[in-house]
Amino acid sequence: MWKQSSLYYKINGIIMGILLLFSLSSWMLIKSTVMDLLGHQLEKRGQELGRYIAALVADDVLLDNYYNIHELINKTRSRVEDLRYILITDHNGRVIAHTFGRSLPRGLSQLRSGGREGIIRFDSNEGFIREIMVPIENGNVGYVRVGMSEKSTRELLGRTTRRILLGIVLACSLAVLLATRLTSVIINPIYRLVKAAREIGRGQFAVRVPVGAQDEVGLLAAAFNEMAAGLQQKAKENNLLLAELRRKEAMRTYLIQRLFTVQEEERRRISRELHDETSQSITSVLAYLKVLQLQVAGAEAGALLVKVRDIVLHLLANVKKIAVELRPPVLDDHGIVVAMQKYIDSFVEQHAVPVTFTARVAGRSLDNQTSLALYRILQEGLTNVARHARASAVEVLLLAGGERVLLVIYDDGCGIAGRDWEAWREKNHLGLYGMKERAELLGGLFYLCSAPGETVITVILPLGWSDEHARTGPGFAGR
Repeated sequence: MWKQSSLYYKINGIIMGILLLFSLSSWMLIKSTVMDLLGHQLEKRGQELGRYIAALVADDVLLDNYYNIHELINKTRSRVEDLRYILITDHNGRVIAHTFGRSLPRGLSQLRSGGREGIIRFDSNEGFIREIMVPIENGNVGYVRVGMSEKSTRELLGRTTRRILLGIVLACSLAVLLATRLTSVIINPIYRLVKAAREIGRGQFAVRVPVGAQDEVGLLAAAFNEMAAGLQQKAKENNLLLAELRRKEAMRTYLIQRLFTVQEEERRRISRELHDETSQSITSVLAYLKVLQLQVAGAEAGALLVKVRDIVLHLLANVKKIAVELRPPVLDDHGIVVAMQKYIDSFVEQHAVPVTFTARVAGRSLDNQTSLALYRILQEGLTNVARHARASAVEVLLLAGGERVLLVIYDDGCGIAGRDWEAWREKNHLGLYGMKERAELLGGLFYLCSAPGETVITVILPLGWSDEHARTGPGFAGR
């Protein structure tokens, strides 16, 4: 509770606690001092009264003039307010006169057993009594015992204490007000610093704290303002750097897009040239070889022409395969599903790795850009499986619906070590990095989850349909 309290309340609590402790200690000290002083004065008055009475009754005690003794002590008793009683004893301690009327209170005559002189203090049913014993003629004649009541002294002490307490309360109240004012003077600049620090935490670096007196708090405020100015300058520099970084990132994205576009255009051009020109030229060579085979005589020459014709046929098949891999015509003619299926069939035939392909694209064709990106990612993914995974089974899943299209490539191979994209890029391991770049250029997401015995590549792209008004078909949840 104390730790969670405000500094304002902590300082005020400490000051009030100190004031309360000081006031209580002062009151107890003053009360004790006043009580001792009043008691000393009371005893002094009792001694003076005792000596006065002893001087007056010395002859009467010797003459046994008890009437004069009674008259004297009773008159003295009535004139002195604090005087509770007077006892006159002979030299043996026997009471010969007193101011109690008919009889002494029980036990009072034995209070001075053994003839003890001086001052004693005892408690009675009327309060505390201080009895002073004064000898008459050095005790040879007798003694005067004067009982001084503390009642009026205590009443005076009570009045004095109340005045002192009132003064202490007023002084403490004034001290609390001054302490509160002083605390406010100290705390308010700290509150302003806290408020300004929160504003800076929200990015408002232009905030400043007024600098008051050149004390520690003022120096702290000045240092805070210097820090805020430095942060503001750094924020401006960071904003400029961020704007430059965004500009360069936009330029980088544009260049990569242009690179992929130029690359695809060049692939299309080379594929077309291989298909239209090179393939036709090779076909023409095959025709001439056929004619030449019919005109050449001799078994050896005929066999040689057959071998040459087989080589040219194999070359033609490779040229057509390369042309298809560079830019499959089926992608433009029949869409992504058919293109993927044909590529997977070719992959299975070439590498003897079983691939399960599942596609649900709501019966529509995707736009060319998305289709091409998915096709290239599938190519690269299966190429990695063939080169590195040593997998025994592969699953490919293509789902499209709503606003997204999902491609998942799963294999049960040895997995992929490391997950640092920049390290792969620096080491020219551009396969996975290129897949990630293709997905992100289209505003999509690329996930790689790999462990020994399992590798899952997940690509999520914004869905673009060739028919822009078509948005039907089942949705899906990403894996």
